[in-house]
Amino acid sequence: MKKTFIAAKQESKFNLGWLLGPLVGFILLTLAETISFMVIVPFFMYQIPPLEIQLFGFIFISLTVVFWARVIEKSPWQGIGFTKTKAFQSFLSGWGIGTLMMFICVFLMFLFGGLTFTGYQLSPTLIVQFLILMIAWTVQGSAEEILARGWLFSSISTRYPVFMGLIVSSLFFTILHLGNDHLSVIPILDLFLFGVLAALYMLKTNDIWGVSGIHAAWNCFQGSFFNFNVSGSQTSQAFVKVSVHGPDWLTGGDFGVEGSVFSLLVQLAVIIWLVYDLKKTNEFTLLGK
Repeated sequence: MKKTFIAAKQESKFNLGWLLGPLVGFILLTLAETISFMVIVPFFMYQIPPLEIQLFGFIFISLTVVFWARVIEKSPWQGIGFTKTKAFQSFLSGWGIGTLMMFICVFLMFLFGGLTFTGYQLSPTLIVQFLILMIAWTVQGSAEEILARGWLFSSISTRYPVFMGLIVSSLFFTILHLGNDHLSVIPILDLFLFGVLAALYMLKTNDIWGVSGIHAAWNCFQGSFFNFNVSGSQTSQAFVKVSVHGPDWLTGGDFGVEGSVFSLLVQLAVIIWLVYDLKKTNEFTLLGK
């Protein structure tokens, strides 16, 4: 059997538990955001930087977490999901899954009358902006995955059953977004479900690349291909303009697609597939280490 990222993380000098892990995670996040603010914001005369710059600023989260894991905990690279074998292939597969999930959600919203397409635009400037944003969303999505899944999920799963790591890391990921605008019950459930999905997918691929691709593609196509808000935050110009109408549980409202019941259903479908696949391959168990 191949060596798992959890087995690799056990080689660390130490691994934090279900209480200290999230607390240190919040400290690392706060430190990274402070460094990002100090480095980026002065260049814009303390005005809000453009979306692309804000997203690229998430690199400081990745660097902070990697520094903690590698230098303080003495964790091997594989322990936080950084593998060399088929890394790009795994990322592209994740990107494809994230894109497909978003398009299915949009199609269902359109099919049930919660969405209409109001316009399309295409220009060289918009294409270049989209390509830059693809990279920026990758930086942002990967940073959150490295923190919540690559480090926290793997750390907790070395000391408790994997199911415990899955629940704690998913709750941690949900709490990270509680300050977002336009939050309500469905978005909170959606964020938790994505945390479960991400942890399961990392178990399937045994790396951080695949789930980073899912996360990046979901956000990129939600906000920069279609013009939805992303987790309550406004984005920039997009190729396809959409207009939502109906109750928030159907359309997602101002929170974006993640506020729609269709996002919950699509993620539940993927979770069921992942549980079935993991059970079939019998490579991991959610009940043991």
